[in-house]
Amino acid sequence: MKKLINQIKVLSVMAALFLVTAVSAQNKIISPNELPKKAQSFLNKHFSNQTISFVTLDRNYLMSKEYDVLLANGTKIEFSSDGAWEEVDGELQTIPTAFIPTSILQYVKRSFPNTQITKIEKDRSGYDVKISNGIGLEFNSQGVFKRIDD
Repeated sequence: MKKLINQIKVLSVMAALFLVTAVSAQNKIISPNELPKKAQSFLNKHFSNQTISFVTLDRNYLMSKEYDVLLANGTKIEFSSDGAWEEVDGELQTIPTAFIPTSILQYVKRSFPNTQITKIEKDRSGYDVKISNGIGLEFNSQGVFKRIDD
């Protein structure tokens, strides 16, 4: 009987954690003015000629926040909770490059002339870049080419 009660307690705790997790993960449409200042500055500097269609705040597990911005031309931009860009996806169209590390820009220009960057994603390990011919490239966190991503 004691074993059954302990099992019920464990199952109850697991169910409660599941419910808290499910309730805490939320997506909410917000105003562009509610973005962190760093994200607003990035958009003003690199995408001032584009109209923002909408911004969503993604809350995950009570702690983490991410912001997703969709521009009228279809470009998607993801920002971390502090407003740092994490991904810029032009959906097959060229994106601005002033924020991309120079070493990546030089490598793409030298190795793949007549192509443009259409997507870039950064994380702790480095950068994933997609160019207009469909090839994916991986760079380390210093912007040094690692390999073609297949």
